[in-house]
Amino acid sequence: MPAYGHLNPMLGVAKELVDQGHQVLIYNTTEFKEKIESVGATFRTVQLTDPKITIDNLRILHNALTIADFSLRATQCLLEPMIAEINREKPDCLVHDSLSLWGKVVGIKTHISTVSLVPSIGINTKLVISQTPLFLRDYILAFSNPRSFLNIIARYRKIYIDNGLTPPFFFDMFSNVEKLNIVFTSRTFQPLEKSFDDSYTFVGPIIYDRKEPKTNIATENNHPILYVALGTVYNDNLFTYRSIIEVLRQLGYEAYVSIGKYISAPELGDIPPNVHIAPYFPQIELLKKSSIFISHCGMNSVNESLYFGVPLLMIPIIQEQKINAKRVEQLGAGIYYKNGKINTSRFIRCIQTLIDDPSYRAAAKKIGATLSSSGGAKKAVKHMLAYIS
Repeated sequence: MPAYGHLNPMLGVAKELVDQGHQVLIYNTTEFKEKIESVGATFRTVQLTDPKITIDNLRILHNALTIADFSLRATQCLLEPMIAEINREKPDCLVHDSLSLWGKVVGIKTHISTVSLVPSIGINTKLVISQTPLFLRDYILAFSNPRSFLNIIARYRKIYIDNGLTPPFFFDMFSNVEKLNIVFTSRTFQPLEKSFDDSYTFVGPIIYDRKEPKTNIATENNHPILYVALGTVYNDNLFTYRSIIEVLRQLGYEAYVSIGKYISAPELGDIPPNVHIAPYFPQIELLKKSSIFISHCGMNSVNESLYFGVPLLMIPIIQEQKINAKRVEQLGAGIYYKNGKINTSRFIRCIQTLIDDPSYRAAAKKIGATLSSSGGAKKAVKHMLAYIS
């Protein structure tokens, strides 16, 4: 998938494979060429003939119908070229993102050992049913647009049937399950973890040196440091950033706000001296010194925050992020801000609670211990190599 949240854990696995002497080819869009090559893998571009399949267009994937449409469009573009690549390169293993329908179909079609990497929590039918309130808008959207919904199911089935394959249950489009599925969290964090069989291997987050530029982080007087990052895709809400900056102004704590590439600093107005703004801050470096992480609650961000024992104040946007936020709050490691638009006084109270109540940091550290002990990239590679042998 052409998205940092999906690519970063995969790159950690790729680095471990390279370090162990294996050759790794990674197919993605040119935006990620430098990051891919930085771990020693070989970058290969992919031909995307559909203009709607771009990293910027990932920002419209706010519901199941748009995600499904994106997946189907990408599969139509990638199926034949990737089958040709497999036949030409003859790799020992195909590794795809769990949202990559094209990866699953290519694997079946070419009879190659295939592994799915799951950058979110593990997803199965029981979990989706258990989260019905969070998916209610998706269900309403699907049933209120029956023609679009049925068209997507028909297109999904057609991809399999046209390739001489039996279509799995439609829901598999969102998980693309293989005989080996590597999940980048711990079984402790995974909701309904007992409903996932041994085909799921939980390895925790992949923490490695990303060779990112260093940032001078103010750590004087042991005052709290706040880190704000709302991801790389759904991060263009100017009102949200301005509201958070006003909160940070009133609190006075040192804060680092990553605003991404869709908003410029001048659009944010007057920036107080305690607030540091940049398109991107090196997340691992910030989390090592942060007291609180204000996050959209993508899986990478949740994993990395808890790995370093940092409690979260969570303002999720899409369903997956809401499931993550709900789980973090259940485990006592953060506060899920469910109040829609940011109310300054309420948001300040949430931040101060996370700072003043040591139970949040204690819970974050406890979950972090399960993440750091889950095996990481070495365990992922061990299972992959055992699987293909």
